[in-house]
Amino acid sequence: MTPHSTIRLTGRWLVPPVLLLGAWACGGSSLPPVAGTATPVYNPQTGQLEQLVSDTNNDGVVDTRAHMEGVLVKYIEIDRDFDGKFDRTEFYRDAPGTPAAARSPDGRSVLDRAEETNGGEVVTRREFYVDGVVRRVEEDTDVDGRTDKWEEFEEGRLVTLALDLAGAGRPTRRLIYDRGGNVVRLEADDDGDGRFEEISPAGKDGGD
Repeated sequence: MTPHSTIRLTGRWLVPPVLLLGAWACGGSSLPPVAGTATPVYNPQTGQLEQLVSDTNNDGVVDTRAHMEGVLVKYIEIDRDFDGKFDRTEFYRDAPGTPAAARSPDGRSVLDRAEETNGGEVVTRREFYVDGVVRRVEEDTDVDGRTDKWEEFEEGRLVTLALDLAGAGRPTRRLIYDRGGNVVRLEADDDGDGRFEEISPAGKDGGD
């Protein structure tokens, strides 16, 4: 995710905020479509932009709803499978070092965290970002209410992947990746003391 003048969301594009500002100033109620239809919603009392709703697959149903504070994005709800229920929410914050009073018209907000749900109900995935770049991810792959997959990133690159393979509610296996995305080490913490020890991959332990 990059905090530039055009905001990209999970493979979809919203209207550049600078265009929103222009439409607002002209009193317009619609914007040129970008990857579908995007429509601004203004506060009737203040005239401030509050939402930007989009129908990205042109089926007549809103599947992306950006909640705005003027040209600044606050959070965005996305219906990824087009079933009428939002199943991903992305939360944004002001760009570091940019006071609200001095913010440029492109509304440079950055992605702070995101949540994904199973059918729009139970949260199954949480993503955490630093300056708009993913830092770690927690996932509940079997939807039992407990995290069983943990990912850590450096500069957007996956460095560790930890899994709970025993239903213990904690990581029991961990994969370490190099800069090329290759697994270089497999580790285990079977006794739950928080210390991982390197183990040999299956079939490489020297046995018959």
